Amino acid sequence: MPHWLIKSAIHRVISCLPQRQFWNGLLQKYFTRSTELTPAMFEEKLRNCRRFVEAWQTGSSGQTEFRALELGTGWYPVIPVAMYLCGAKEVWTIDIEALLSTERLGRMVERFRSYNDTKSLEAILPGCRPERVAELRALAPLVAHTEPAELLARLKVRVLVGDAAQTGLDAGSINLFFSNGVLEYIPRGVLQAILKEARRVAAPGAVMCHRINLVDQFSTFDHSLTPFNFLQFSPSEWRRRDSPLISQNRLRISDYRQLIRGAGFTILKEDNTLGHPDELARVRLAAEFRNYQLEDLLVIHSYLTAQAGE
Repeated sequence: MPHWLIKSAIHRVISCLPQRQFWNGLLQKYFTRSTELTPAMFEEKLRNCRRFVEAWQTGSSGQTEFRALELGTGWYPVIPVAMYLCGAKEVWTIDIEALLSTERLGRMVERFRSYNDTKSLEAILPGCRPERVAELRALAPLVAHTEPAELLARLKVRVLVGDAAQTGLDAGSINLFFSNGVLEYIPRGVLQAILKEARRVAAPGAVMCHRINLVDQFSTFDHSLTPFNFLQFSPSEWRRRDSPLISQNRLRISDYRQLIRGAGFTILKEDNTLGHPDELARVRLAAEFRNYQLEDLLVIHSYLTAQAGE
């Protein structure tokens, strides 16, 4: 059996267990090592924070204060904390699962401290404010004795666990809505509802910026696959192969454009990376993907920026 199908089968077993994210966390910690906050991962998150803030600044017409909402908190809330360091008045971060832990939060705070000590933090994130970095450093001794959400609240980072289509936030309260490798795991109908909620909470001129990964995620684990592997399967065939823990929606970039515009946002910019046509040619496309334009199918990574109307 191919490696990727073995991984999918393991995920199916884990998904049937009580506290499935606990067991998934152990799998990722001790076998795939994907929950480690490596320097490369930390730096990538900082660079993405910088990119999201710059997207806001481009569309903000000179405003200096902003409130942000992140879709998908994940294991490490590096970007929300970095957003606060860069001047955000408040940051909300929402996830359908409660994934924060004291251990991981401590690891993250230590990364910030060590990068600040070597001046690397300022180099990657030039907008960070020294007085706010000092606030973060002062919290380090409290990590082991404080609930993660309570500690983050001291940095104006508000943790929400629940349905992102029903945030409970006030209408018109958010200036920047962002996600980092999250949209690709959300089913189309659910994503449509989330974007509708984003429009409701968006202040006039609010900006959204999303990093979207459009490759078959199994290809990063099983190198015999092309990034386009999942485009060969019909919906029913894909349901039998997809992971229930990291289910991939297989939407293409034109689908995201359509959903974002349909929610009432104007697309300002796309920064797309294309895969190699020869790798796409190795895949016999399923019927539902045969009417897409070639360039649409080739997009494997995108930063997509859009703005709400006044």
